[in-house]
Amino acid sequence: MKKNLRFKLLAIALFFCLSQQLTACSFPAKPFQLPASAKQEPWPVQTGLRINILRDNIPIVNRAVIVPDEATFFAAIQKWNLKGHWPILIEDNKYTPMFLQRFQAAEIVRLPSIKQQLPKSQKLQQLMLNASAAAWNATDTQTLKAKWTELGWEPPGVVITSENDPAKTAAVALAAARGQPLVFVEGNFGKPNDTLNQQQWQTLQTAVKKAVESTGYFYSQLGDAIDTLTIVRQLAVKYQSRETPGEQLAVTDGLGRHPNGARWAAAGWIYGSPARSTYQAMCAVFLDSQTAMLYDSYPQEGNWGKYEMNSAASGLKTINVNVELVQQPEASLEKWRILASKEWEFDLILMNSKGYPKSFQVGNGDASVEDIPKLKIPAAVHAIHSWSAAAPDDKDTVAGRWLKNGAYAYVGSVSEPFLSAFIPPKVMVDRLLRSAPFLMAARQLDSPPWKIATIGDPLMSIAQPRPRIEPTQQPI
Repeated sequence: MKKNLRFKLLAIALFFCLSQQLTACSFPAKPFQLPASAKQEPWPVQTGLRINILRDNIPIVNRAVIVPDEATFFAAIQKWNLKGHWPILIEDNKYTPMFLQRFQAAEIVRLPSIKQQLPKSQKLQQLMLNASAAAWNATDTQTLKAKWTELGWEPPGVVITSENDPAKTAAVALAAARGQPLVFVEGNFGKPNDTLNQQQWQTLQTAVKKAVESTGYFYSQLGDAIDTLTIVRQLAVKYQSRETPGEQLAVTDGLGRHPNGARWAAAGWIYGSPARSTYQAMCAVFLDSQTAMLYDSYPQEGNWGKYEMNSAASGLKTINVNVELVQQPEASLEKWRILASKEWEFDLILMNSKGYPKSFQVGNGDASVEDIPKLKIPAAVHAIHSWSAAAPDDKDTVAGRWLKNGAYAYVGSVSEPFLSAFIPPKVMVDRLLRSAPFLMAARQLDSPPWKIATIGDPLMSIAQPRPRIEPTQQPI
C-alpha cells in the first residue's frame, strides 16, 4: 500500500514538472524585451539594440504612401500596425522624390485628401496620441502602455512636440515607429538660428523635464528606460552659458542633464515644414546605409592625425557599405569641386574641415556654401568643422545648405568647439558597428554641456539593408 502511494506521488510530481515545462514552452519570452545579456553593454549600445528589436519584429512593407496634407497623414499613419510599417510622406517637389529615389518601393500609393480640418488644442493632441498608438494595435495612451507591458517593450526615449508646430507629423511618426511616449511642450523658445538667454533656457529645461516625468517611466539614470529626447518642434539652436557669459552652447547638448551637468539622456532635434520634417523622420526609420563619402582634409600628423578616416572606411566596409575615401594629398579645393559638380549618391557623409559658418577648408583652399553638392538621395552628415551649425535654418551657412539639400541628420558645431569636442571617425564608426545610434556615436557623451548640435532622430542607426514584405501581405 505504501509502495503504491509512493508511485502515485512520484507520478503526480512528474506530471507537475512536465506541465510546468510545457507551460514554459507555450509562453515564450516577451518578443520585444531586451535580453538580459544586453544589459552589460554601454547604455548607447543598449539603446541601439532596443531599436534592433523593433527592426526584427515589425516588418517593413515594400510600399510608399504619399499624402497631400497633415490631416490625411494622421489618417494614413493609423493603418500602421504590428504586422508592418511603411513610409508615409507629405508630398512636395524636393524631398519626396529624393526619398522615393532611394527607397525604391515596389508600390507607390497616392492618397487623396480626406478634406478635413485638423481639430485644435486638446482634441488635436488626442488625435496625435491615438494615431501614434495605432501602430502598436492600441487605441489610446492607456491601452498603448498596456500593450507595451504585454510585449515586454520599454520605450528608449520620449518624443517632445507642440500641437501648434508644423513638424508635429514627424513627432507622431517617430513616436509610433520607435515605440516612444509622445508628450507636448508649448511655448516660445526662439527660432532655429536664435540663442536662448539664461531665463529662457531654464524655462525650457524645466518644461522638458516635467514632460518626461509625466510619462511615468524611469529616466534619471543612463541605462534605464528613457535615454533619448527627440525634440520635434521649433526652438533655438544655442543657449547662453551660465558659467561663461558670452559663450554659446548647443541646446541639444544641454538638454537631458541634471543640475550638476551629469547627462541622463541624449537629444536629437527636428524642425521645419510638415513635408521636410516628415521626410527626415521617414529617412531615419526606413532607409539603410549602402554608400558613404569620407572626405579627410586634415594632415596625417599631430592631433589632426587622430581624425584619420582609413580606419573608419575599413570599419564601414565590414557591413558592406561602399566607401569612397578622399584624403591628403588628394584632398584639395579642385578635387572637392570636381566631386561636387554632380549630385551625390551617398547615404553617409563624414568630413573633416576647418572654417566658419559660410566656408570650409577642403585641403588647400576654402570652399563656400555654394560648393556644397546637391544630393540625389537623402544623407546623414557628420561635419568636424567650427561654426557650421551656428544658424542651421539659414541656407547660406554650411549646416543650413546641407539640410536644405536633403540631409536628414546633421552633426556640427554652433561655435568654436576645439578639435577634441568631436569624436574621431574611427571611434565613431566603432560605436556604430556596435549598434549605437548615429547621433549618440558622434557625441562626447561624458563631457559637460558643450557646442555640438545634433539634428535628426537620435535613434537613427547605420545598418545593413533589411528585407521587406510584399504589399499584398499587409494591405492598406
